[in-house]
Amino acid sequence: MKADIIRKAVIILGSYQGTNNQGMYSSSKITRAEQLAEEFINSIIEEVTLAVKWSFALKQLRNIEGSTEFTVIEHITDCIKIAVISPSNIQFYLDQGRIYFKGSRISSLFYYSRDFINGLLADDLRIWQQVTEAFKLLTALNLAASIAFAMYCDSLFADGLKKQYLIKLEQTKQIYSFNYNLDNSGEL
Repeated sequence: MKADIIRKAVIILGSYQGTNNQGMYSSSKITRAEQLAEEFINSIIEEVTLAVKWSFALKQLRNIEGSTEFTVIEHITDCIKIAVISPSNIQFYLDQGRIYFKGSRISSLFYYSRDFINGLLADDLRIWQQVTEAFKLLTALNLAASIAFAMYCDSLFADGLKKQYLIKLEQTKQIYSFNYNLDNSGEL
């Protein structure tokens, strides 16, 4: 799947010209674009995953009892970032993939898992089957924007692609962001 995203990024850059009869790319610019894309693909996948509350990328925990001191959630060791926590006024912090919180109870918690992102980076087909086409397109657009200046030394072109990415990111957040009603947000 990473290869598909790289191909889309190369197409967005305007460097893709297809293959000739021998199956070789018809331009050395394509090879350079692919090499640059391969250098950045992992960090871009992680960035796009964490930029939107994708329903496929989040794990949920419910009804976790706490105390007046910081309490660790025992079975979580792969948290990268908390997306939603209810009640919203809970004090929490992350340390080496573990979630610590202070309060009587967490009603609900959604978080991004390092294991999920590692599956994407390892091209695990089971993980990629959950991913939407919008994710792939947004990742390709971000990848193209990230390597555009290195390809063409044209800051206007690179800035234009970055603006397109940021616009598409906002549109994607409105459409695909997981919505969650924080019904007990004032509770401690």
